[in-house]
Amino acid sequence: MKLKDQLILREVAGQYVIVPVGKRVQEITSIVYISSSAAYLWDYMKDHEFTKEDLVARIMERYVDVSEEKAAADIDRFLKTLSDNNILDDGVVRGSSTVRISKKMLDKLWPKGGLSRKKQA
Repeated sequence: MKLKDQLILREVAGQYVIVPVGKRVQEITSIVYISSSAAYLWDYMKDHEFTKEDLVARIMERYVDVSEEKAAADIDRFLKTLSDNNILDDGVVRGSSTVRISKKMLDKLWPKGGLSRKKQA
């Protein structure tokens, strides 16, 4: 996994905010706040591809009193937040588009049966 490009993290009034820039402004329409622990992870994530296990390991190194189960659960929530807000590039294509093309246009694009069609008996 990796973070999508054209995203920056800013601290505003003591809160960490993910800010889209460039073309991402059109894709990310909500304000996403993250914790200071998530900001620590962001600093790593912005420059690396990573796995959930990488992030859990980084949290375990930084915070001695957290269990691996708690860290993993927190990372799951963090990654879900990023994914739900179109911030995480996890290789999953979300959404789809369907375009209807009229027979007239189809015939213009592929004249003389350029697309094979099964003959009905």
